[in-house]
Amino acid sequence: MTPTTDPDAESTLAQLYDFAATAFADPPTEAWVRTLHDGALPDPAVAPDDRLAAGLEALRTWADGVEDPAEEADRLATEYTRLFVGPRPQLQIHESWYAGDFLGEPLAAVSRDYDALGIEPAADLKEEADHAAVELAALRELSNRAASDPDAKVRFLAAHGDWFDALAADVRETADGPFYPAVADVAAGLVAVDMDRLEVDR
Repeated sequence: MTPTTDPDAESTLAQLYDFAATAFADPPTEAWVRTLHDGALPDPAVAPDDRLAAGLEALRTWADGVEDPAEEADRLATEYTRLFVGPRPQLQIHESWYAGDFLGEPLAAVSRDYDALGIEPAADLKEEADHAAVELAALRELSNRAASDPDAKVRFLAAHGDWFDALAADVRETADGPFYPAVADVAAGLVAVDMDRLEVDR
């Protein structure tokens, strides 16, 4: 059955997927930290999922506590490197890692799905196709095109939406500060909201 889509909901989801994809792609710049500190985040009270609401609330609390955006951007750059880059990263935020075949068949599968769905990797994303930032950017694109192709996001979520809960749990356990756990909860909450409303089996 073709899912029903709400253009306003899809637009909001696209913006939030873009936020999560950007946050996992690179550490925030001073300008982005300042924008978030100045109140660019959505109201957690309107989130239709407890995880998403908790993530947005944690981001607001973090943003309210920022006293020096430049200093906070430097701190987040250090944490981003420790968590996701290394030389010995604490976490591998790839679907294939969580599937137990790091950079193997799951990476090839998501690449094939991008081709089948006509999704071109964003030019500013240098990560592998199964990296959290790239898959969240794909969900942003699929949200933007939901009105014309509502089944595409259903297919993508059914194949690739089941690892974001585990990712969020690992980020919460490993991160030093509140920013990245909040981002991970937003990402997992977004996927949960989409899977529930589109009736995607988990």
